[in-house]
Amino acid sequence: MERNILIADDEKLIRDGIKARLEYLELMPPALYEAENAEQAMEILKEHEVDIVITDIRMGKIDGLSFINQVRPLYPNIQFIILSGYAEFEYAEQAIQLGVKAYLLKPISNDSLKKAVEEAAAKLAEMEDLKRTVSEGNRSIAERRRLLFDRSVNNLLRTDSPLWQTEYSKLVYQEFSVKNKWVMLALINIDVESYEQGSFAYRDIELVKFSIRNVYSELVSQCDKIIVSNLANMNQLFALISHSNKNQLRIEAEKLFTSLSNHMRRKLKVSLTFGFSSALPEISAECHKEAQEALLQRIIHGKSNLYFYDDIRILSADQFPASELHMLHQYIERRDAGNIEFLINDIFSDENIKRYNAAYIRIIWARIINILLNAANPVFTNDSKNMEKLILNFDIFDTFQSMDELRSYLYMLVLDCIQVNADIDINARNKIKMGIKYIKDNYNRDIAINELAEKFAISPNYFSTIFKKETGQTTVNFIKELRIKKACEYLVSSDKSIVDISKEVGYEDSQYFFRVFKKATGLTPLEYRRTHRKQ
Repeated sequence: MERNILIADDEKLIRDGIKARLEYLELMPPALYEAENAEQAMEILKEHEVDIVITDIRMGKIDGLSFINQVRPLYPNIQFIILSGYAEFEYAEQAIQLGVKAYLLKPISNDSLKKAVEEAAAKLAEMEDLKRTVSEGNRSIAERRRLLFDRSVNNLLRTDSPLWQTEYSKLVYQEFSVKNKWVMLALINIDVESYEQGSFAYRDIELVKFSIRNVYSELVSQCDKIIVSNLANMNQLFALISHSNKNQLRIEAEKLFTSLSNHMRRKLKVSLTFGFSSALPEISAECHKEAQEALLQRIIHGKSNLYFYDDIRILSADQFPASELHMLHQYIERRDAGNIEFLINDIFSDENIKRYNAAYIRIIWARIINILLNAANPVFTNDSKNMEKLILNFDIFDTFQSMDELRSYLYMLVLDCIQVNADIDINARNKIKMGIKYIKDNYNRDIAINELAEKFAISPNYFSTIFKKETGQTTVNFIKELRIKKACEYLVSSDKSIVDISKEVGYEDSQYFFRVFKKATGLTPLEYRRTHRKQ
């Protein structure tokens, strides 16, 4: 007997008798509960899973029928068996109306108890089978609808016939309206070698696609979006997104699919490559053709990237920095900060920017972000705040006033990403400490950043970056603050003239020193001397 039973009767002798009979009849349940009144029985039902209730019709304040009347709305599947010493018809009639499975008169026989319990168990099994059938039927209907929708999208993306397009679009546009919107198709390619070398095998492709669909559906986006299988290629899916703003559509695509790619890479070790159509006014075969052409770029430039049809002209150029990006990937994996800086400056050189156009910046920037997502410490990418920096936020471009600022920002972003929980360049930090000592010993000389960098064999930009991370100041501000501090000491402890003090701390031009000092302290050198000597 696999059904839990509750016996509710105010006489312990009756309860013990029923337990003994159940054991004798080999009907002992996995769990058997007892209650001497309706109140106790209700508490048991709240705390435990009960399938069958055997209850007396007379129990203290609340009789068995009232008890059943309270329980039925809360636990509709429980099967009730009533025990009664009364054969009055009205009790039996009420019991029938309440859906009681059996109405047994005391003293009950073994046969009648056995029959009542087995029929109650059979009824439960019947109800579960029906529920399972309905559930499977609903799933089957839902699955057929999904397959029909997938086919309609596939057909819409593969036919040029206006007649058939109209037929297929009816079902598609019911779920994914593009009225007054721009639409973009993403052709998602599952890179086979990535999952076959990981936790999945080729036979698991449907499970991988199921995971992609689920993750995609849960990602937050300002776009309307759908995703279906590419029925002509089992390793691919189609994802459609739409937005009323054509330019915003690409921005949202970059954010959405970079997030999808990162999630699949981090959680399931599965690599995805994406080919995107341009923004078009409707779903059509043109979307598919453009997305296919964009995805073909993976053969030339590598997998695990986002390729946009609009960028093909630049991506196909002979002088596209493919080898430099490959080297940058290697340097990022090796945490080679000096060469990372050199390559970022080279890739985003003024010459390259002039050769192409602003779109070049966008494409290469996205490629470097993708490299970081592949190479970054998981601790970094698992932090949502850090991910906000990496998920293709091209609004940052509006804040740059020059290419130097752009290069510096990207370099700092790379350092932040690869230095999480690891001191990647202890030697460089030690050199900065030596540089600080050198500055303190020679603060009154004209010290240039290039001189410091050359002295300690670090590139100027890298020296400036590490110096600021170590001190919280730029090198220039550090030197200026040190000079002003020394000037204050001279003004208070000596009678040297302002001109002499200016030269002592490294300012040949006393008027310039005068301005710098007042800006830093709020006082002129003479005011500072008078004020602090009185104290």
